[in-house]
Amino acid sequence: MKRYIEIEKLVYQEIEKNCFGNKKRNGYRHLFGVSQLCRLYSTHFQLDQGLCAIMGLLHDYSVYKNNTSFNHAVLSSELAEKLLKETLLFDEKEIEIIVEAIKNHSTKNKRHDRYSELLKMCDVVDSYLHEPEMILDHDRKYYLEKWRKLDE
Repeated sequence: MKRYIEIEKLVYQEIEKNCFGNKKRNGYRHLFGVSQLCRLYSTHFQLDQGLCAIMGLLHDYSVYKNNTSFNHAVLSSELAEKLLKETLLFDEKEIEIIVEAIKNHSTKNKRHDRYSELLKMCDVVDSYLHEPEMILDHDRKYYLEKWRKLDE
């Protein structure tokens, strides 16, 4: 939990420094929402709860740090890698798991490792929960259905 709190502080600082109004509100809502969903469902998929919470927290980091969503999965993965290494709180394998999931999270039309798949699902679910009328493409529907089946 200590590691999560340290990363959370850094994310708060970036959002406070770089975002205003709706962008700030959406940043807090989405990053922390996806993080909590990842934490919640990590146990169902037998994944490390702490790593899942952190990958959720950082998955769109560049959107709020750089104020653009262009190539945000790759840019967020690069920023996350740098940030995680600088904290000295994570080993190489942990960093690799988090960075890979973040890098893959926007590629909803391909299947990846279990951490990436969890992050994709939680990203879609969080967006859906805040905008249930949104139009979902085939790939996002896949992740929403995957989530719905968890409760069956």
